[in-house]
Amino acid sequence: MSLRLSETLRRAWTTNPVLVVMIVFSSVCFLISATGLTFTTRLINGEHAWIKPLKFSISLTMYGLTLFWFARFLKSHEIFFRRVCVTALVGTVAELFLIIMQVARGTTSHFNTATPFDHTVFWLTAIAILPVAFGAVALFVMLLREKDLPPVLGVALRLGVILTVVGFIPGILMLLPDVAQDLITHSKQFDGHTVGFSEGGPGLPYIGWSTVAGDLRVAHFVGIHALQILPLAGYAVMKGLGRFSLIRQEMFVWNIGLTYLSWIILLTKQALSAEPVIAPSPHTIVYAILVVAFSLTSAVLILFARRPKTRLFLDS
Repeated sequence: MSLRLSETLRRAWTTNPVLVVMIVFSSVCFLISATGLTFTTRLINGEHAWIKPLKFSISLTMYGLTLFWFARFLKSHEIFFRRVCVTALVGTVAELFLIIMQVARGTTSHFNTATPFDHTVFWLTAIAILPVAFGAVALFVMLLREKDLPPVLGVALRLGVILTVVGFIPGILMLLPDVAQDLITHSKQFDGHTVGFSEGGPGLPYIGWSTVAGDLRVAHFVGIHALQILPLAGYAVMKGLGRFSLIRQEMFVWNIGLTYLSWIILLTKQALSAEPVIAPSPHTIVYAILVVAFSLTSAVLILFARRPKTRLFLDS
């Protein structure tokens, strides 16, 4: 087993050493966070101290692995892709280091303005994540210009990256000036990622999402992980609907992508309306039902309607 792991790492290092460092560093941070979560009970703002670094390390490890997988489709942009990987590595190291440092100090890293030092660290974490976010935008540009993508999977890859960029919007809303936040939420209390209550209030176990107010982290989480979910959905469509034409398969992937976008919008609107994710209002429930109904109806029409005769945008 150890020999196989060593061989895998050696091959990965030969292919892209920058991403290997990013994945290993994030994984080590995950192990540190998991150890802290297991053997300590310290709380920060009512949440287990090691939850945030655990979640960030998992997310960034997945991001590194995803970039490594995406590399096989970017044959025309290898040099630019490697530069993107370097910036993502710098952002990852800085982000995780700052988060773990603040946990070790017994305080929070994000939205912490208690002291000038904490305020500086907060803005450094916001800046550090920008190269990671830039990576998703750069991926979309490279995928748009790539001519040899598989037909169905190519649509899924591009939609996944687009939706990931959309998923950054709830994160941006968390960082807006107070005046802009008040304008968006009609002067509801807006504290960090929480709308309608102070940050650090009661939340779901381990996840931490607010159970008493709106929480933009839900939409942000769903959005940024479209980078993994849409390609997996594309593979599932290729395997499960292989007997259908490529055009129908592409349309099915589009249906999944539009449904996913609708859920990001729904979760963002729910958070800005100060609704807890576990206690949606009747309006939110109706919206969710309409999204599901439209998605299912579209899926049936795609599979059983007359054969379409044109190819779709985003299919090179």
